[in-house]
Amino acid sequence: MHPRPRDEKSSPDPARPRMTDRLRTLLSRCASLFGRKKLDAELDEELRSHLDMATEENMKRGLSRQAARTAALRQFGGVVQTRQSYREQRGLPLFETVVQDIRFGMRMLRKSPGFAIVAVLTLALGIGANTAIFSVVKAVLLARLPYKDPSRIVVVWTASPARGGIPLGSSPGDFASWKQNNTVFEDLAPSYDDEKTLTGQGAPQFLIGYAVAANYLRVLGVEPQIGRLYTDQEDKPGGPRVALVSDHLWHTTFNADPGIIGKAITLDGSSYTVLGVMPPGFNYPATVDIWTPSAIAPAALDDFKNSYIRIIGRLKPGVTLAQAQNELNAIESQLMSTHPDTDAGNRIIVVPLREQLDGDIRKPLLILMGAVGVVLLIACANVAGLALARDAERRKEIAVRLALGATRMRLLRQFLIESLLLAAMGGAAGLAIGLVLTRALLTLFPNDVANLDIPKVTAIPMDLGVFLFALAATLLTAVLFGIAPVLRAMHAEASDASKEWSRGNTASRTSNRSRSAIVIAEVALSLMLLTAAGLVVASFQRVLDSSLGFHSGHLLALQVFLPPDHYPQKDLVKQRLFVQQVVGKMNALPGVESAAATNFLPLIGFWGTTSFQLRGQAPPQGGQVPEADERVITPEYLRTMEIPLLRGRTFTVADRAGGAQVIMINQTFANRFFKDKNPVGEELNLGTAIKPDWWQIVGVTGDVKAFGQDQPTHLDIYQPYDQVPYPIIAFTLRTTADPAAMVKAAQQALWSVDPDLPVYKAITLDSLASQTLALRRTSSVLFSGFAALALVLACIGIYGVMAYAVTQRRQEIGVRMALGARRADVLRMVMGFGFRMTFAGILLGLAGALASTRLLASLLFQTSAMNPLIFSAAAAVLLAVAILASYLPARRAASIDPMQALRAE
Repeated sequence: MHPRPRDEKSSPDPARPRMTDRLRTLLSRCASLFGRKKLDAELDEELRSHLDMATEENMKRGLSRQAARTAALRQFGGVVQTRQSYREQRGLPLFETVVQDIRFGMRMLRKSPGFAIVAVLTLALGIGANTAIFSVVKAVLLARLPYKDPSRIVVVWTASPARGGIPLGSSPGDFASWKQNNTVFEDLAPSYDDEKTLTGQGAPQFLIGYAVAANYLRVLGVEPQIGRLYTDQEDKPGGPRVALVSDHLWHTTFNADPGIIGKAITLDGSSYTVLGVMPPGFNYPATVDIWTPSAIAPAALDDFKNSYIRIIGRLKPGVTLAQAQNELNAIESQLMSTHPDTDAGNRIIVVPLREQLDGDIRKPLLILMGAVGVVLLIACANVAGLALARDAERRKEIAVRLALGATRMRLLRQFLIESLLLAAMGGAAGLAIGLVLTRALLTLFPNDVANLDIPKVTAIPMDLGVFLFALAATLLTAVLFGIAPVLRAMHAEASDASKEWSRGNTASRTSNRSRSAIVIAEVALSLMLLTAAGLVVASFQRVLDSSLGFHSGHLLALQVFLPPDHYPQKDLVKQRLFVQQVVGKMNALPGVESAAATNFLPLIGFWGTTSFQLRGQAPPQGGQVPEADERVITPEYLRTMEIPLLRGRTFTVADRAGGAQVIMINQTFANRFFKDKNPVGEELNLGTAIKPDWWQIVGVTGDVKAFGQDQPTHLDIYQPYDQVPYPIIAFTLRTTADPAAMVKAAQQALWSVDPDLPVYKAITLDSLASQTLALRRTSSVLFSGFAALALVLACIGIYGVMAYAVTQRRQEIGVRMALGARRADVLRMVMGFGFRMTFAGILLGLAGALASTRLLASLLFQTSAMNPLIFSAAAAVLLAVAILASYLPARRAASIDPMQALRAE
């Protein structure tokens, strides 16, 4: 580069002055918005000065003062036009015009308070319902997962024919084979449940724990907020006892002490060193408070029988879900040949983590979102119909404005601003309604039952995203219900509007067709919602009518987990003695009819299985060994739960360890494997073919819906607790009074035997059964509410259109009656108009319902999505409402005095 000569000057940038001038002009225009009276006075003074000077000049030429003034005005070219031109140059014309339109719109709404109130309330209900449901959808389905590249994280399950093809855990042997032979995963990591009892921090606490491999949290891509993760070297059998704690536990138990890192805590009587505290947003799996190393021994990786491992993986970039699933199934097919007794028939299922976390709530939420969307459409259609009727009465205004030179774009802007004003008021009220509804929607997520495959949600925030959605819904409604009046204004001609105005109140056919089309759409959408609500409510009623198999009233349960340091597996006598003593103490409580214990309480979500084989039955093929739920109970359990004994006998205190091994089975088990044969006295092998373990059937119980009335009945095998002690225990008490009032007494009875044992959960069975149905109950209530709202809106829409039609045709009806038409003829004519609209809407609605209700099929229980009775009932209800809405205006039309109508004409 050559240096520039000193005398050389750079050329000025022509864009810079222009930018400066534009900025100066803009600032000047903005400043002119303030002090407008002073500026107008200065302008008037200047104009007056110019006119006076011109007048004086004309008078010097010999003109009179009046002639000189007239000539000056003629030379000036119009004071009003000059004043307006100057105002446009000094200010922001578009902004000022919009402000004028807003003021005019507010005056118009004040002139029609009834219309404004109905429109705002209608929009508020529609926007509020949509905002509330969207807040749930955003919190559950759209919330960003706090993991690195979560779209590549998947959960791997094994579906075995022996377990009914349900995706469940996998064996350590399968995991090791998949990890070693796959080419689609960056990494696979195992985990399993590992509950702990925390002591030394006040009262003992039971913690939901999770044993995870060292690479598990690396697969998720999460780091602790303080401290570090444990390493592969620490995740080995015999390695150091280390733990990671949740943010919730850190705050509630350790007072958010940053010095906890490196300190020892006592879990199950052993000392563990805290290495880190997980971040607040990390809650996988849900409700887990502590993570410890899985420390899977190398020898365990040869175990293909016990399927307790839960696996997550991170896909390699570019690998699809189908590719990963196909490759794992290919590896599994090879394992079937080497391990036919355990892997035959297995099917591997790969599920995205997002879908796994959403569980069964995704489809109901999306359907509810669609339902409230329909409600919003009905609300917009209703307001559009009211707006059309109201704007038809403004034909005079439109005619005058068009005749005076107003452009269609000017009318367009005016109508849109009026629509935006209504939508803004409806949106503000809807946001308040949505805030109230959001709190009620928390009942969708019961937190006391684990058998529901739904996420754990304790709060639904109304954050910026929800506010933006409400804003978008407000703008959308303004467009939807404002488009019809706008289009009418856009196609209006001054002459046509004047003629239509001059014809008095005779409605145009175009206006009637528009309003009729809106009502037909309202009726169709309302029928679709009404049908869907009928199906959901009928399904819920079927669920309620289904028996749980036990009586949940006056029943209390206390769930405990026996820590292995106090109740080691080798010391089964201590477990038996503990249960016997606690049951005895609880039986002695005043107000307790009976007490018992079991391992897996119905509806609580915990269960275990055992494989079995009938005596004399041919050995099943590999992988086809049937399994049943294993339930361990004390002698009084059936009586306490009020589960019926159908055959044989129940357990007694004589069924102790060392005695004859006896079991009971449920009716479903008996029907499937023994059919018409009495199973009492038959034997089952609960061991293996190599090491058989024979148990004699002594009784058959009624079926228990352990996972809810709407879930299939499992095969159940009951064993005496004294013969098979179990570390998971649920004590059950049948009370004479309110069971909730017995919680403290029951806890004291338990703590009188072991004061250091924490109670994981104390809950009444009525509450547990109610929470199990929370999703269906809330869905039914919401659908019913949306359908009722749609029905009311449709009724208002029909009534509004019919009432307006009667008003517009008042003179016509008067002429008809003057020419001899009877009241019945007028009544029939007006109601016939309403019936035709309703009938057309019902036909469209039935077609829409037939197409849309299929989406509900998977959510219905023992109810067909094409139930003709529900379809007919929904149509009949809507028809009855439409007849009522049409009758009132029709009766008013039949009461018109012909003379008054003709005199008004």
